[in-house]
Amino acid sequence: MKIKLLIFFLIFGCFLKCETKMEYKIPKSKEILWGKNGLIRKLNLAPKNRKEELKLRQKMLKTHQSMGLMTLGMMSYQYYLGKKLLDSNQEYKMRHKYLGYTTFCSYIFTASLSIFAPPAFRYSDGISSIKLHKYLSYIHFIGMLTMPYLGYLSSGALDYKNNSGTIEYNYSEKASNIHHYVGNITFYSFSLAFLTTLLP
Repeated sequence: MKIKLLIFFLIFGCFLKCETKMEYKIPKSKEILWGKNGLIRKLNLAPKNRKEELKLRQKMLKTHQSMGLMTLGMMSYQYYLGKKLLDSNQEYKMRHKYLGYTTFCSYIFTASLSIFAPPAFRYSDGISSIKLHKYLSYIHFIGMLTMPYLGYLSSGALDYKNNSGTIEYNYSEKASNIHHYVGNITFYSFSLAFLTTLLP
């Protein structure tokens, strides 16, 4: 009986140690939302216990992966339309514009599933596919936030014409080139980030 009690307390102690480590290593973004004084807990939106939180996390990340695949499909077609526009095929202009809005909304929703998901049971210090996915997300997230504004400038919305109709300040040409380069970086970093979710 004493041996059973000893084993029980050893297992319980290891569990508490693991939980403490998890709390200590919780990322700042998760601490703001899911920490002891996190926003989600203050709003009483958190599940009743840690087990339910991990179940919710699993569901949200599965949806995040599925939505990521759909967003990648839209982004690929958007990338194709952008290439057509660079080749002066203006017939694709409106399609590219409205697909851009849809892709952006899908991207933000997909990202929010990961951002607002409860924290993991533990976080490792080593290099992993999840960490690579996270680092790539910083790149494509910044790129995706700048793309709508660059698209707006590329349309010539801020170009200034004088009384004779001559363009004095041509923002659209410069913005179009930047839009192209940022689009490439965003598309490829997002594609690689999605591939990392398929790794063990």
